[in-house]
Amino acid sequence: MNFDLKIYDKVTSTQDVIERSAKSGAPEGIAALAFAQEQGRGRLGRSWVSPAGKNLALSFLLRPHCAPDKAALLGLLTAVTVCETLQELGLTDIGLKWPNDVLASSRKIAGVLSEASLSGGHIDYLIVGIGLNLNTVLEDFPIELRDIVTSYARETGRRADLRATAKSLLNRFEADYDRFATDGADFIIAKWKKLWAHRDCKVAVNKIEGIAKTIDDSGALILEENGRRTRITAGEVKLIDHP
Repeated sequence: MNFDLKIYDKVTSTQDVIERSAKSGAPEGIAALAFAQEQGRGRLGRSWVSPAGKNLALSFLLRPHCAPDKAALLGLLTAVTVCETLQELGLTDIGLKWPNDVLASSRKIAGVLSEASLSGGHIDYLIVGIGLNLNTVLEDFPIELRDIVTSYARETGRRADLRATAKSLLNRFEADYDRFATDGADFIIAKWKKLWAHRDCKVAVNKIEGIAKTIDDSGALILEENGRRTRITAGEVKLIDHP
């Protein structure tokens, strides 16, 4: 697969741009980078608000040949790709929060949104969106978010080029996506676990508390409490305590 990146000054949402392409039959690899979004979307129905021209808003189209229950793995792979791209840019204190949040110095620097369309029990298409805080400074964030979010500029004192970062990220993802098609998902899970920030921590998800032990072969989170394991497929992780 080769990505075809289109760059826009302003869109409602890069997810909307790619969704229109997907519904019109576009092949996988179509990607949209926008310098401003009017209605950026995040996970769990949230909005993604970002100052115009400062951060990366990127979405792309996939048509993977895998079972629907494996689609979440591509969201995990995207989060890994964001981590590795930031490490290449010089960030060191970086990790992952299940399922697809990227952390720097324990604060959120990026999120991944995956939206699938199914047909006849198969994946018709998957739209993957990335919101990555690159050049935002502290004053750009609402006061209530300043302690829980961060950016590349805030962490390093440097700026990153949006176009170059998007292209680097897509190139890195492309190589691992092709590997997924030939070798399966084991390497994705292994990479993700190495970057996982909350392994063996006490967490709560969907009012269920437990120790975050592992993820299974479809990317679901496994919590353990009093010897009993619970499989979580969606939700917001809240950290209770470190081991």
